[in-house]
Amino acid sequence: MASPDEAMLLVKAVEGRTVRMAGEITVAGGLADMAALIAQSKWRGELCVVSETGTRVLYMEGGNLVQGRTTVPEERIGELLYRFGVLGREDLDAVLAAAEGSGKRVGEMAIELGLFSPEDLYRMMSRQVEEIFYGALYERQATFYFFEGFDEKTIWRKFSHNAFTLLMEGARRVDELKYFREKIPADSYIPLAVSLHAPGESGTSKTPPEELQSIYALCDGKRSIADIGREMGQLEFEVTRNVYQLMTGGFVKLVGARPDRPGAIVEAFNSALSAIHKTCDDVEKGIELRAGLARFATGGGVYDPLFLGAGPLEDGSLIADRVERNIQAFAGGDANQWLLQLMNDYVGFALFHAESLLPRETERDLVDRVAVILKPLAPLLEASSSGPSNAKAVAF
Repeated sequence: MASPDEAMLLVKAVEGRTVRMAGEITVAGGLADMAALIAQSKWRGELCVVSETGTRVLYMEGGNLVQGRTTVPEERIGELLYRFGVLGREDLDAVLAAAEGSGKRVGEMAIELGLFSPEDLYRMMSRQVEEIFYGALYERQATFYFFEGFDEKTIWRKFSHNAFTLLMEGARRVDELKYFREKIPADSYIPLAVSLHAPGESGTSKTPPEELQSIYALCDGKRSIADIGREMGQLEFEVTRNVYQLMTGGFVKLVGARPDRPGAIVEAFNSALSAIHKTCDDVEKGIELRAGLARFATGGGVYDPLFLGAGPLEDGSLIADRVERNIQAFAGGDANQWLLQLMNDYVGFALFHAESLLPRETERDLVDRVAVILKPLAPLLEASSSGPSNAKAVAF
């Protein structure tokens, strides 16, 4: 297509498919303006958002979001059924295997196996459309394309989610999550109820607000935030918000979960990497940080095979299951031990390099936050007596 000097846009010639808008997203929430314009104009078409995490397609019509498609694993219907607690992991694995063998959809196969009702599936499909929208809205580095019109045959079910309502909820989540993450770095953390008494009444226990009592009852020091979400049928944001309120009221404290497999170890370090990258991005030092980390990884020799096909993504995080496969290929039974040391060195350098790029106060705050994020890994690092390096544990 005709383009200015700074860009080139190539479009496959498909009859009836007009590209009405296309562009880049460079900040979290950057898609909101485009979605608002589409909704306000009541355009009918597909808003396609492509990023390193996957591809999402949002079907818009008359100011409403009517359907969504995604390649992001966490947003697929099977994974949502697990995260909401509708299916257990073993049941989901059985459904996925049966669906692959029969060619049927995951939801249809789950109903056929008697695991839940059509009403449950319809409700979860509607919620999936919302989560795909929020996932697209949170992307901080992506490209988007809006194609005019869509083929009704490509949509299995039509819903009617008001786009402006979703945009307002998405903006609220972005703002609130910034505060939540200061105290609750990830959904692997475990809330533990504490015994409280009202001032001057040592024998009278304080109780949380009525709307939080059901989640408070599950804060037993064993269930993680993700576990509680599955039991209550809520996703991470909803549970995190409720746990945050309980923590603010002094009803629970947070206990770090110790990762027990390579993928979980990577996820724990991912939270620290994301915090470091975001802090540097906020002061426009992200390019320098990424360049320094790239040199460190290349110079280390072992990081190229470790990160093969795993990133780093734009927020600095790594694809955990891919790293897990990579480390198991060359470390075998010592995968956890090797990975702990390698990731500790990598995050340690990221923090060290960030400190040289940040203002003094910002640097101190980041070091404190990273220490909190990585606290669950401290016992594992201290117990690790051998591996690829003898680096000191980060931020402890």
